[in-house]
Amino acid sequence: MALGRLLSPAAVPVYDGIGAPDEPYRYVAPPSGAKKTAAPTTARATSPVTGGVATDGMTLATAESGPQFSLFVPPRAVATGGTRLVVEATPRAPADQPAGARIDGNVYDVTMTGQGPVTLTPQAALATLYLRATSAKQPPPKMEHRAAAGQPWQALDTARGGQDVYVSDFRGPGQYALAFAVVAPAHHGSRTPYLVGGVVVLLLVAVVVVRLRAGA
Repeated sequence: MALGRLLSPAAVPVYDGIGAPDEPYRYVAPPSGAKKTAAPTTARATSPVTGGVATDGMTLATAESGPQFSLFVPPRAVATGGTRLVVEATPRAPADQPAGARIDGNVYDVTMTGQGPVTLTPQAALATLYLRATSAKQPPPKMEHRAAAGQPWQALDTARGGQDVYVSDFRGPGQYALAFAVVAPAHHGSRTPYLVGGVVVLLLVAVVVVRLRAGA
């Protein structure tokens, strides 16, 4: 999905507005030194199902200011049986890390419950998912997704949707998180070759001085 379509004004939630700054990030498992906050919140939306598809568009967002999780699913984007589709997002503490990256904040577990299997239709290409980072530090994080806990994380194409908000396409049920790349410490190499070279130079100088004195 092209990220240009993710940033349409109608779909972007308002964050960092004048007079309404983001509250401190709410962690499931706060790191050392984090500000004490209320617990992070969940999000939930429903749609009637008619003819095997969810007929209503759904917007669900957590209750923080600004929301730490926000999802828009357009009408007829989800196929399932029964008469009702329920979409829920639940924050969880990270249990493991993506390769070469470290999760920033919570993992959000998204479930979609109907009667029988739940699948995305082509209309789901218009679905968008927003996550708020714990800070606005740069370089930016990537949004990561996996279909179930324990599976490998997969980095998604990610765009910046606000001061500390990032947006990507929606891949369906599973876990979503933001993750910053882990920067390896600079490797300066061993100083041993330089020390050995310096000793050799000093020895050569000493030999030259001794020979010059002997000749004199």
